[in-house]
Amino acid sequence: MTKVNIGVGPAGLFAEVPEIARFVAVAESAGGFTVPDQGLSARHIQHIHAPGLIVDSFSVIFFRTKHRGKPKFSVRLNSTPLTQQTLAEDGPNSWHEIIPLRALKPQDNELTFAASGDGAVTFSDVVILYTANELTVKKPLVLSPG
Repeated sequence: MTKVNIGVGPAGLFAEVPEIARFVAVAESAGGFTVPDQGLSARHIQHIHAPGLIVDSFSVIFFRTKHRGKPKFSVRLNSTPLTQQTLAEDGPNSWHEIIPLRALKPQDNELTFAASGDGAVTFSDVVILYTANELTVKKPLVLSPG
């Protein structure tokens, strides 16, 4: 639950609600992954969470690519297409895209990275930057004997 402070100022009654920038670094992308790979034309990364997400705010995705050949690639968040590009020049490249409103959910998001055409694309360093209204993240308490 978000704590809201109510106050009165020159413009009348107002509410103070925390808004902070948060990010999710997609761990599976730290070493990079290549698409297509072993006959699969897409890589699905599931269970991406954005705790405290303000649903009606824009988010941004950042990622890097390097490639061989002249492949095409696309990135999708849940059912929302984020980008589609054809690569011809040498890389690596760094990308950022504004995520449409309501495409990112507070939990259980899925990113899909697909490639087709002549060559392959290696994706890495995937980060999602979003706005949250919770100052802390609640994590399950793990007790260890000792």
